[in-house]
Amino acid sequence: MTMHWLDLGIGAGLGVALGILGTWQIGTRWRKWSERRALNREYGSLAGNYVNHRVRDDGSYEPTGGVVELTWEPGNCRFDATGFQANGHPEWHSYISMSGQFIGTGTGHYNYSDSIHGGIQQIFYSKQARAFHVLGTGNSRKEFAHYWKLKE
Repeated sequence: MTMHWLDLGIGAGLGVALGILGTWQIGTRWRKWSERRALNREYGSLAGNYVNHRVRDDGSYEPTGGVVELTWEPGNCRFDATGFQANGHPEWHSYISMSGQFIGTGTGHYNYSDSIHGGIQQIFYSKQARAFHVLGTGNSRKEFAHYWKLKE
């Protein structure tokens, strides 16, 4: 049996190329799947209704009477958040993407229900308090701070 070096070289080159391509495709999908699984495990249980408090300049919490409803979307790995006024009417809506790198943090963009205006939210989850600390900036550059405590 004779060995054809050209055939061996072409076969090895094709094998290496297909191996790299397969590892790239499978590895990318595996990493995305792992990240989604970790995010769903970390944040899926946090869905629920939260009592909304305004944080005053002195650091005290003032209840707004409103409720924030958080629904976890496992396919998108984000919260669908809706803020309701004390009378039950929706006030704003937001999609909040949680970070896999910085556990307990997320960002979102909210819009008021009756207008196109909104702003940016940054949220931080406290496991000890079972609550979210929310910092935001509206389209008028006005900053605010809220505290969402799990409704029990």
